[in-house]
Amino acid sequence: MKEDPRLIATRQTALDAAQKILMADGVLHVTHGAVSKVTGISRSTLYRHWPDARSLRDAAFRCIATPPNIPPKTDGPLRSDLHWLLSVLMGALNDTPWGQIAPQVVAAASTDAEARLVIAEFMKDRFASVEAVFSAAIDRGEITADVPVEQLIELAIAAPYFRKLIRHATLDAGWLDQHVNLICNLAKCEPRS
Repeated sequence: MKEDPRLIATRQTALDAAQKILMADGVLHVTHGAVSKVTGISRSTLYRHWPDARSLRDAAFRCIATPPNIPPKTDGPLRSDLHWLLSVLMGALNDTPWGQIAPQVVAAASTDAEARLVIAEFMKDRFASVEAVFSAAIDRGEITADVPVEQLIELAIAAPYFRKLIRHATLDAGWLDQHVNLICNLAKCEPRS
């Protein structure tokens, strides 16, 4: 049975408002009352969709954490592919709603299983993209199969998050170049044969 388009529109309006509140005021301000005030949607309607503030907030997290489906560049060399992919991640952390709310999702994940799931799903996609880049480099003979790929992937992804969210340091082109060079040096990249 097809869902009533009015319910879909109401839910989307509420989620849009919850996301704006999350980005403007923070996680603690995402409540049924706040969303109702912004949208005019009754609290009882909001409670039917999200039985508590945590489920409403987590739904907003999930919307913001859904990245565009951009296939990774894997035509080599590794340095170029990694640079491209990590520049996309750097752009997301610097210039998108995800970069703005990521610290709140990380903080919520310490006590909330659903927030942990949001992060796990988001990172699973990032991990798979970087893994594809390394697999292509192995297939091309650019790096050997005994390189600790999993650790290099974790380093590639974790360092931008650490730098932005923990150190509150700049992610810019100069840092990205150094980061990619470090990963490639650790991978002991071989020139194409």
